Amino acid sequence: MAETAGHAYAELAAELAALAGAATADAPPPGGARIRRLVDATVTRHPEAVLVDAACVMSKEAAAAGPPASRPALLVVPTGTGWAADYGAGLLEVPDARLALAVLSARFARAYVPAAGVHPLASVAASASVGEGVRIAAGAVIGADAELGAGCVIDAGTVVGEGVKLGADCRLHPNVTLYPGTVLGRRVIVHAGSVVGADGFGYAASPRGALKVHHLGGVVLGDDVEIGANTCLDRGTLLDTAVGARTKIDNHCQIGHNVVIGSDTLIAGMAGIGGSTRIGSGVILGGYVAVSDHVSIGDGARIAGRSGVTKDVPPGATWAGFPARPHREFVRELYLLGKLEELWRRARAGRTVGEAAGEAAGRVGSGPASDHDGAAAEHPGDAAKDA
Repeated sequence: MAETAGHAYAELAAELAALAGAATADAPPPGGARIRRLVDATVTRHPEAVLVDAACVMSKEAAAAGPPASRPALLVVPTGTGWAADYGAGLLEVPDARLALAVLSARFARAYVPAAGVHPLASVAASASVGEGVRIAAGAVIGADAELGAGCVIDAGTVVGEGVKLGADCRLHPNVTLYPGTVLGRRVIVHAGSVVGADGFGYAASPRGALKVHHLGGVVLGDDVEIGANTCLDRGTLLDTAVGARTKIDNHCQIGHNVVIGSDTLIAGMAGIGGSTRIGSGVILGGYVAVSDHVSIGDGARIAGRSGVTKDVPPGATWAGFPARPHREFVRELYLLGKLEELWRRARAGRTVGEAAGEAAGRVGSGPASDHDGAAAEHPGDAAKDA
């Protein structure tokens, strides 16, 4: 539950209409109370719940269970529930409930920020440039010639290295480290414990053992990038490691040196990207995905969780498995593995393994596997059944 001083119903309804396509409400709910909290759909299932000051966004799955037992002041549901006639005032229908949740959650978020100004226990170099409205918490260190844009928030224990540049309204949570050579665009968020700009993993073989290749590049993060907690982005060898605008990288990820990631890409937790790899825009990498060095993943590609990418992935493709391959091909292989016992029994009954395998493969489906089977990625069970 998230609670604030409250927002007028009309204010929230107008914002949902503008940003999430909600049908404009004719009137607020009875009483016109201010909405002070955002609650989960499960709370509305309790008949005794008092929700006269609450808003709730129901997903398609939650709405499938039927109308709430207790009415919140504002109920947002997916288009097509058919509840409008019976529910009356206080109901908004939206095409995308997840987007509506994002809009409302921003209104009810209560993020801690340090006190205005520079804390006396922070260390700010005399040559650093600190913009208007910057907040710097205790224990933070701002290096020589660093530039902090207006409205930046630097939390406790964070280190901003020499010459680092931050655009306006960046937020660095506690114990973040930005090495020299790091450049952040506007509104970049870096969560606790993350390290941006450490040396990449680069060594040359020599008679004396592994000889370090020093990294002289930096890291550049575009506008509205968000980096999760305890994630590392290594500096480039000679060129910069770069992340495009609006890309989001989850907790515990490793981004190797010289990697270039496009805009609007999503990378889930525990993913690891090898050095000099190119990842396009609008790409989705599931959790625990491993990407080899020096490969390319095209725009709009999707890689299923726990996959291992060892070669180039074409734009728009959906791949899975290790080594990663087209998703439909991966599902076919899983199906056939499940039929191994049946194939063996048929072979022992006097038929060749080739004949039995051919029959099983025929039931999976004919025709070449597609690299672009996006629907199969979202509904792998249906893909196996339909095949």
